Amino acid sequence: MDEESRLREDLCRIGRRLYERHLTSGAGGSISVRTSMNEILIKPSGFSLADMRPEHVIKMSLKGEILEGKYPPSTDAPWHIMIYEARPDVNAIIHVHPPICGGFACAGFSLDVPTFTEVIIQVGRIPLMDYATPTTMEYARKVAEHLREANALLMKNHGVITLGLNLEQAFQRAELLEDFARMLLIAKILGGPVLLPEGEAHKLRTLESERWRMKIVEELYK
Repeated sequence: MDEESRLREDLCRIGRRLYERHLTSGAGGSISVRTSMNEILIKPSGFSLADMRPEHVIKMSLKGEILEGKYPPSTDAPWHIMIYEARPDVNAIIHVHPPICGGFACAGFSLDVPTFTEVIIQVGRIPLMDYATPTTMEYARKVAEHLREANALLMKNHGVITLGLNLEQAFQRAELLEDFARMLLIAKILGGPVLLPEGEAHKLRTLESERWRMKIVEELYK
């Protein structure tokens, strides 16, 4: 199996995991992966992540050209492309509508709360983006700008986006965010989350940045 065929299979496999984990429903959400510095594979519009097959996947250039596929690409394609152009370290993007994260998004409550070490280490900052009409270029530009220096985004009245060095990392970040939202909701019921000591979040983010820098170096020279 060549590299592109493997990535098509991986895209569909991760899509099914997102659906089975109840991180999205219906035809909601989008997922993409970089095949080279100039091409991406992306979910087609109108397809459920549960039903997507390798032959359904659309290949696009970073100029927005459809290179292969008989279906229209996801309407999220413009901001997927903008993120890949701005972030050469990103090779996979996931957008889903998890119910508890979605509750925070609809209520306008941020998830960027320094209280759970695993989220700080694995995800980092979680900006909260003000509402913009989905599928518009204004929306695409706002999404890309918020993710210029972050690996996850909560969008008011919408859902979440996670980025990764690969599909597995982007998936794990999406899964972790939904679990964290559940924890944060419980903490609020119990009187409010206890924040980490001042400066601890920065220390944890630095540790994770160094770990991934070394991982990339290992991949380049192995």
